[in-house]
Amino acid sequence: MSTDQDLTWILYAPRTPAPPKIRATSCCGEYELASEGGQYFVLRPAGDGHEETGRGTYAHAAALYTHLAEQHRCSFLRRGGSP
Repeated sequence: MSTDQDLTWILYAPRTPAPPKIRATSCCGEYELASEGGQYFVLRPAGDGHEETGRGTYAHAAALYTHLAEQHRCSFLRRGGSP
């Protein structure tokens, strides 16, 4: 699985008039698994908008989202956060 350093994050630009559907959100909203127009991807907040990565099939985006959310949760707990 890719690490955070291997990911290419790009500015999220809607590809349909409807907002993306959020399928899952990490513990504090750092990452979201989203879908739009039949594709899945991972979103993260960036400035006044969002960035995306991993656009493609559900299996691809969900695996990437799970990896990122687990890594984020582990670093959050190491910093003393509550589960």
